[in-house]
Amino acid sequence: MDFTQPQARRTTLSCINNPIDFTTGQFVGQTIRAELVEIQKADLGRKYARVDRRPLDPPPVVQLKLYHVYHRGTPQQFEREVDNYDDVQNLGLLCNVDLFPVPKEREMSPQQISYQASMPPNYPAQSSTSYLPPPYHPVHQLHPQSQLYPVVPMAQLPPQLPPLTVPERPSTLHGQPLPRSPVVITHFGSHPITEEMKCTTALSGATFIQPASFDYQGKKALVFVFADLAVKIEGTFFLRYRFFDIFSRSANHEDLPVQAECYGGDFRVYSTKEFPGLRPSTELTKQLARFGVRLNIRETERKRKRKEDRSASPGSRPTKGKRRASDRGSGSDYDAFC
Repeated sequence: MDFTQPQARRTTLSCINNPIDFTTGQFVGQTIRAELVEIQKADLGRKYARVDRRPLDPPPVVQLKLYHVYHRGTPQQFEREVDNYDDVQNLGLLCNVDLFPVPKEREMSPQQISYQASMPPNYPAQSSTSYLPPPYHPVHQLHPQSQLYPVVPMAQLPPQLPPLTVPERPSTLHGQPLPRSPVVITHFGSHPITEEMKCTTALSGATFIQPASFDYQGKKALVFVFADLAVKIEGTFFLRYRFFDIFSRSANHEDLPVQAECYGGDFRVYSTKEFPGLRPSTELTKQLARFGVRLNIRETERKRKRKEDRSASPGSRPTKGKRRASDRGSGSDYDAFC
């Protein structure tokens, strides 16, 4: 089976973050709820280039949590997390990542900016349908002093008024379906995010990966490490993660259920000239590398060398085809800043 083409199988989103009764797979006959948590977000990246592709740093890491659900649908329903993740078969477990831009105020319409400015700071995030005006409620009694219009006697009104009818909104125009209003899937701060804003095609690297098992916070954990993701455009972005098991089916759905979803923190992608450099690797990145995950490790900060810095000391610059011994440590990082 080709694990690189999971999109070829239809998926259903109705099971996301909900308990699922499995009829096939390793959890057959059980009710499981899955949860994704981003435990390490990327901070920055350098714009993708074919000859010089640099992944996001630090690498995004998402933890998978699985819960057994007992007595589902009854007052006695409860759940308990899997005791030992070493007993979970990793084969077929996949996490997919999508890319979304963080909207900027200057990229929004004046109507959107004025609307958000009028909202109180603690106003809750709502769906796109909440932007419609409130329903009209007729006033049956006016204040005694508010006689703005003459009172029309009832006898002057027609004895029978035809019922007021509102024409239905057409669903097609010239045989073509009318576009629907975009559905808000989440909010980034005060900015509504829609599915149409997705720009996953700007990602380079593995967007479907399998989990790795390692010791995290004193016990075994399953994590998805996106070690080679790069972005082809500049800007500020965030990631959406979705988890599914290609060998599992639920009781009420023929399609492959997406079991869990979460959104990550924001990061910025710089141009090559503006890229500030890389910080030392995080402790989590180092720990993952010790458990066998292929990652680039840095013990010290790597700043990008400016042209003026190179020309200031021409004698210290290594000759063509050679490197100084102090620069040979991590291979790929050397090319990024020299």
